[in-house]
Amino acid sequence: MSASHLLNTLWYQQPARNWVEALPIGNGRLGAMIFGGAQEERVQFNEDTLWSGGPKDWNNPEARTVLPEVRRLIFAEDYAAANTLAQRMQGPYVQSYLPLGNLYLTFALPPTTEPEQYYRDLSLDQALATTRFQVEGITYTRVVFASYPDQIIALRFSASHPGSLSFMARLDSEL
Repeated sequence: MSASHLLNTLWYQQPARNWVEALPIGNGRLGAMIFGGAQEERVQFNEDTLWSGGPKDWNNPEARTVLPEVRRLIFAEDYAAANTLAQRMQGPYVQSYLPLGNLYLTFALPPTTEPEQYYRDLSLDQALATTRFQVEGITYTRVVFASYPDQIIALRFSASHPGSLSFMARLDSEL
């Protein structure tokens, strides 16, 4: 790997144990968190219209009256005061972004064999989340990316030996 590649890659040697360790992929409208489990992969999807609450005009007409003073405080290097005042420019925060749901992929791997050479990464240059590991000499690779022009999140699975890739898929959602 080149030094440039390493600077623009987040990499791990184990699956995500929780949401903040999962790798994010998105295209501005669709998003996913990739957990990287070997036996069971979890992909949590989001879509930009899933919010709690209802439609509302979030424009804050008072924001423009505060902006000149925020700018003055920034130029005076009083960043704490500028930050506090800038919060008056924001509208009320009363809605939360909601997850669309989870895709669980359970792979037909030998249950008694621990994966070897486990590696997962997020290439910021290529916008790819990759999980790779070996089981009984077979290398399994999963690549996930989001396409803006196609408005999709794509998952590509491969194995180094033909006929050794099999899985069951299920979906769930809190919504």
